[in-house]
Amino acid sequence: MLELVRPAADVRADGLAFTLDVPPQEALAARSWTVAGVGVQARLLDAGHQVVAGELVETVAQLPGRDGPLPYKLHREVGGWSYGFSADVYKRDYVDFDRAVKFLRGYLDGRDDTVAGVFARDRDELSGVLVRQIRRGLEWRAWQTFPRTRQIVSTRTRMLIV
Repeated sequence: MLELVRPAADVRADGLAFTLDVPPQEALAARSWTVAGVGVQARLLDAGHQVVAGELVETVAQLPGRDGPLPYKLHREVGGWSYGFSADVYKRDYVDFDRAVKFLRGYLDGRDDTVAGVFARDRDELSGVLVRQIRRGLEWRAWQTFPRTRQIVSTRTRMLIV
């Protein structure tokens, strides 16, 4: 698992915004693959993540001038693909939050289909993206944890051939 370093920032689950119209941002870490014939890059940002899949740029991050909350479900046709996005925000008690973060660290660490890291200031603050091929296209899952509020943001995106 990567160790991510960023300047002190007030990153909050309710501050995350979703957009498909922001160009690639400066990344703390990135990883690239070809999945289902599409060039994909997963990027961990200082306050969120981005996935670039072909011409599509999905951003889930705190962005100047953009407010949350994240959409619960969203479906669109994008560049010949059926695109679907969903997001959930979970609030946990201390014990459940610790267990969930420990599980995610173990689940995401050392995988070929993942870019993931913990932040140096608080190792319970984690960001990770897993990318994989599915039957009719590709899917990515992303997680971000927020120790101060004990929240976990989980997103799922599918791009299916139309």
